[in-house]
Amino acid sequence: MASGSLFLAMKAIPEDPIELKFEKFPDLEQIASERERMGLNRSWLYQYGLFHLKFLTGNWERSLQTGRLATDDVKLFFPATLELSLIAMAIGIFFGSSAALFARVSPSRWSQNLAMSFGTIGLTVPIFWIGLLALVVGSLWLGIFPLGGRFDLAAIPPPDRTGFLLIDSLLAMDGRALGMTVRYLTLPALCLAVFPAANVSSVLYARLNEPEVNALYTALRARGFGSVRIVFRHLLRVAGAPVVTVIGTSIGALLGGAFLTETVFSWPGIGRYVVTAIIDRDLFVAQYLLLMLIMLVFGVAFLSDIVARWLDVVSDSQEGGKG
Repeated sequence: MASGSLFLAMKAIPEDPIELKFEKFPDLEQIASERERMGLNRSWLYQYGLFHLKFLTGNWERSLQTGRLATDDVKLFFPATLELSLIAMAIGIFFGSSAALFARVSPSRWSQNLAMSFGTIGLTVPIFWIGLLALVVGSLWLGIFPLGGRFDLAAIPPPDRTGFLLIDSLLAMDGRALGMTVRYLTLPALCLAVFPAANVSSVLYARLNEPEVNALYTALRARGFGSVRIVFRHLLRVAGAPVVTVIGTSIGALLGGAFLTETVFSWPGIGRYVVTAIIDRDLFVAQYLLLMLIMLVFGVAFLSDIVARWLDVVSDSQEGGKG
């Protein structure tokens, strides 16, 4: 269903990708030959099947932007997006869960208001506005962080072993490259972390304030357990499943936010590459990459659902054993 909608959306764009490919040196015979090679002179049903066949076999077309195969561009740009997304997700989980847990165990009213406000701001404020504000404060006012990019173009990056600059810098034991990588990564990661942090905070705080969880917390406190032990050995186990689910479902929004974040911070990742492909009418590349990202989102959501169900089973079995 998603791939069909994507296919029809690309077909609805008025520009002809073949004519764009040969716009500098138009040749009617060459254009006709290219149409025949790519199956664009056949029915839409045939083109739809051919598109999926090429996608599944990795026989992707060349990019009009770079001239390289789209699969080669994915290998080049996707590690940057993956590194940024993983760091942002880790930051979001840490701050979101910390805010919710602190609001639950703290008796003060302001901590509860802070957790709820944190979730509301993160879910309503546009991510591009947060990115622009971070650039103004962190780069222009304070002058601590660079305006954009992933690494200083005038510096020598560490040897490319994994595609992740943080890991490559550590493997090379290059402290200067590691510090530079962290400086370039900080602002876009914090900006992208706002949405998952708000999601985790909202869901975890709501779960921890459900009647059965409140009853469990009260009973454990009556038995003399400390707040730290209650939180990390009991409450997180009970609330783990919905948090895992919301993390999995946040991946789609995280990748969507990566498109805007990478554009604002000039981050050389797959999100910025797709945006540029759509603007430049590089339709085949945009079609392949968007379908790849859709499948990735579905795959992560499916795995998170499996993990959440497993956590529910483990939690129920432990509670049954205690009972």
